[in-house]
Amino acid sequence: MKAFHCRFLVDPAGKMVILSLLFLLFQFSASVSIAQTTTSTIEGTITDPNGAVLAGATVKVSGTTLAIERTVTTDAAGLYRIIALPAGTYTLTVSQTGFSAYTSNIELTVNRAARFDIQMQVGNIVGDVNITDELPLLEPDASSTGTTVMPRQIQDFPVNGREYLDLLQLVPGVAVNRQTPTGDNANPVLGERSGNNNFLIDGQPNKDNVNGGAAAQFNQETIAEFQVLTSGFKAEFGQASGAVVNVITKSGGNSFHGVGSFFHRNEALDSVNSLESTVTDPLHLRRFDYSIAGGGPIWKDKIFFFGSSERITEDRVIDFKYPNLGTTPGAITVLNLITAQETPLNIPQKTRATRNFFKLNEHIGERHQLVQEFNYTNEFVRGFGAGLPSSRTSTGGRKLLFGLGDTMLLGDMGDPWIVTVRGSFRGEPSDSQPTHPEFAGSTSLSAFTVVRPCPNTTTTPASGCSSANLFGDLPTVTFGNPNTYSNLHQKYTSFAAHVNKRFGDHDVKVGWQFLRTKVNGFDPLTLTNQLFPTVNDFITFGPVNSGISLLLRAGGATDAARDIRLRNNYNGLYVQDDWKILKNLTVNYGLRYDHDSEFDSQKNFSPRLGLAWAVTPKTIIRSHFGAFFDQFRLGLVEQIPGFGGADRRVVQSLYFPRGFYGSPSFIASLARAVGLPGPCISNVLTDAQILAGSVTCPPGGGPIVGVDRLNSVVAVGHAPIPANAIINISNIQALSGLTPAQYLTQAAAAIGQPNGYFQWGEFGVLNNPIIPSQTSPTSVDGSFKTPNTLAFSVGVQREITRDIVITADYHHREMRNLLGVRISNLAFRSRVAGIGRSFDAPNTAGEIRTFGPFFEGKYDGLILGFNKRLSNRYMIGANYTYAKATDNSLGIFTNGTDQFIGIAPVVVEPCLATNPTCTPQTNANASFVSRNGNFVAKAGTYVNGPDLDKGPSSLALDHIFQVNGLVDLPWKFQIGGIFRVQSGFHYSRFDALNRDPDGNGNFNGIDFTAGRNAFTAPAYVNLDLRFSKRFDIKERVTIQLLIEFFNVLNRQNPASVQTRENLLTEPFGTVNQVLHGREGQVGFRISF
Repeated sequence: MKAFHCRFLVDPAGKMVILSLLFLLFQFSASVSIAQTTTSTIEGTITDPNGAVLAGATVKVSGTTLAIERTVTTDAAGLYRIIALPAGTYTLTVSQTGFSAYTSNIELTVNRAARFDIQMQVGNIVGDVNITDELPLLEPDASSTGTTVMPRQIQDFPVNGREYLDLLQLVPGVAVNRQTPTGDNANPVLGERSGNNNFLIDGQPNKDNVNGGAAAQFNQETIAEFQVLTSGFKAEFGQASGAVVNVITKSGGNSFHGVGSFFHRNEALDSVNSLESTVTDPLHLRRFDYSIAGGGPIWKDKIFFFGSSERITEDRVIDFKYPNLGTTPGAITVLNLITAQETPLNIPQKTRATRNFFKLNEHIGERHQLVQEFNYTNEFVRGFGAGLPSSRTSTGGRKLLFGLGDTMLLGDMGDPWIVTVRGSFRGEPSDSQPTHPEFAGSTSLSAFTVVRPCPNTTTTPASGCSSANLFGDLPTVTFGNPNTYSNLHQKYTSFAAHVNKRFGDHDVKVGWQFLRTKVNGFDPLTLTNQLFPTVNDFITFGPVNSGISLLLRAGGATDAARDIRLRNNYNGLYVQDDWKILKNLTVNYGLRYDHDSEFDSQKNFSPRLGLAWAVTPKTIIRSHFGAFFDQFRLGLVEQIPGFGGADRRVVQSLYFPRGFYGSPSFIASLARAVGLPGPCISNVLTDAQILAGSVTCPPGGGPIVGVDRLNSVVAVGHAPIPANAIINISNIQALSGLTPAQYLTQAAAAIGQPNGYFQWGEFGVLNNPIIPSQTSPTSVDGSFKTPNTLAFSVGVQREITRDIVITADYHHREMRNLLGVRISNLAFRSRVAGIGRSFDAPNTAGEIRTFGPFFEGKYDGLILGFNKRLSNRYMIGANYTYAKATDNSLGIFTNGTDQFIGIAPVVVEPCLATNPTCTPQTNANASFVSRNGNFVAKAGTYVNGPDLDKGPSSLALDHIFQVNGLVDLPWKFQIGGIFRVQSGFHYSRFDALNRDPDGNGNFNGIDFTAGRNAFTAPAYVNLDLRFSKRFDIKERVTIQLLIEFFNVLNRQNPASVQTRENLLTEPFGTVNQVLHGREGQVGFRISF
């Protein structure tokens, strides 16, 4: 195994010199520029009391916290426009001879073109001062949908873990899946995978292109605000078919300001919601979060700084539940054995995190705004996971970001060209390993209370000679971690250059973006073992030598095969125009081109068209249509050698630690059950008993092998191996008189199989690789295309009062060319009984796993929203989402239920050997159902196998309702809260019949007759509250004491449910793992 420690392996001097030189070259390129992803515009019309326009009026904006000042004059039409303003609070002053001066304080949010019309009053002595004017909530020129999370919400709402992105739950259309906090299901937006969201920090890319989600984490005190664009965003935003999360950090100004905070949690403020009846007190929890942030001038009006630092330590005992195995003495003994194994390992999960940020801003006159920023995080988690302690994982990672930018105003300052250039470098080494590596792989114990005889010699229990009886009748217990050590080292280098200029009624923007991604790493081995013993057998022989096991080993055969070397160069070009056709009608249209060097496609053009129509001054209808291409996520090809990923091969082996003894059911005959080479094996009758009773194999007839067959494989004159004896490579010569190699050859011959059928595997145990490793690496499909989404929306915004807006939006999205892996040469005939697993050319000897765009999805949603901004001491927002989403993808590297795609050929089902004169079934003229239960489509019809998995998407929820609010109470008390109710997650019922519709020899556990994701877990209901009291110590010194509660209702929100039927101790749909109960947090915050 290769050693890799989580160190920052970048030569900072060399990288930064190169980056700075390239950045300076860009600064002198007059043809490059940016769209206003991080800045905004204020524009409007100045009129007199009679509504006549005022030309030549002076309009000035000054930042109240940012050292920015701009002055323009109105044109002949009374229009003014002030551009490239960072988000913040500004004082706007208008003056004109013969009129009173007008002054207003307004808050400008990120990436907005705000319209602010002003009517002047006659007079020249007393000014007309509006201290708290607000910009209109309506955006009459924007066709996109989304939400801006404001500074007050970031500061005053309860934020779990002080992770600002937890406030994504405020955004309409976002599904929050707390049971899967990482990966594609974490925070999907409008049915799109979380990994398809793009994250920007001050305009710089901040997305983890391997795992998805945000890369670098930031101290909450660092974030000024962030905007989430969910659909219809302009061509300037790319590399996302999901949402764009556009984050702005704080900056320094002409005054020194700072904030320090301390937050603490422990179990004294918590409540118990455990499913484990023995847990009666809150579990141990100690969390400390220290933070300091501040900024100010280095050179007044010219150079400013802002910095922050945060340290988090947490020790948390994880709540988990042992499966209910029943009350029989054997079940209690098994549970006691597992408890004795796991209890010493149940130590608190430890989290240690450090987050540092520093930013410089320079203003060179009015024409240049330069920024340099540095962010460094270091996080380590030991014992992460919600399962049994032996299954948990430890992770570590360091992330560094260094960014540069310059926004330039060129030409006439009244109507300039906006030119922005940016460059950044990120280095992100990380590693992952089992917390308890002494457990080699994971074991899923599928235990039986009694043996299911094959063939059945009594009336009860049910016959074991059926694939419907392969698995146990008790809940599965899983212990151990399936993955070995792995690491990744990600490096990103980005440049961007854009330009923005208004020409009459057209606001034109063009730009270019470049991202170089380099990932080196070491892929883990995956070992998962399904163990099938009776309860008593497990007690007697333990996990290695009891029952029969099915071991899956996935990974590279050598260290070199596990190496990861991923590279990609991304280039994006766009042009867009906001065309104000009429005073109340704006068309947003543009074209974007995306190209990833690792994708062959050269045709990734994505047109965008949006419409914003102000039907009345208080009613806006908006609509959009566009194509949105995904970013090349290297995590999708991490195991595809053709892209530089690991050469991962999969082999599944059936283990016989005591020969054919110990099998509780038909599991020893698994190979035969799925159409692979192998005999029908009795788990109760010896060869002598079978011969005496002329017994045949019940499913289909034919010969049956006795339970003692392998015990009779011995040297001439040697006594048979004793019944139930443990057989392995270390003792086989003593037991049989044969060498290990001789025994393998003769054991295979004894059941009519060729040499090589048996091997000595893990722990030296006898096994049969029923599904051998593929002979060639995973290939790339010739039809490879970039995943993309076609999206359409239409909606209406209505202003009820100046502070209240309601919205209604309908979204339709078609996700195309979703990527995944399938066995591309699996023959259609494999599904037919009597033929079994077979392959088409070019490799008729084995499977070809192929990566390609085989899957698709669809989303339709209606979103209703209500928003009242802060006025009269309170603010409130609410939204409801109703969605129907379907797809046919189980995940990138998960095998579908039916992997065949193509035209069904003519197939004929052979007769059973016991009925050679039957009339064979064929699909030549009609479809039929094979005797193994598989449907066989009519020859000549198109079969799209993945559609057998078409069902409700795991990335969307049927109903989501969310309400949030903030109330300023008398005596400087304040209450903030977020209440959320959403439908439970979708899940599939386990296929108790263990069917194999495509004949590939695997069961994926989905009952496709009921439908994938046909069932829904109990609803998720959550209320978070924050109570605070402010003390004004001095004019600029404020202290805030606060207490926060998360999951105030102490709901047992489900994390997982039982998907199997006919388990008396855990009925189908029973919640068997829950999320955290009520937790409290106290805090102290001082600002100055």
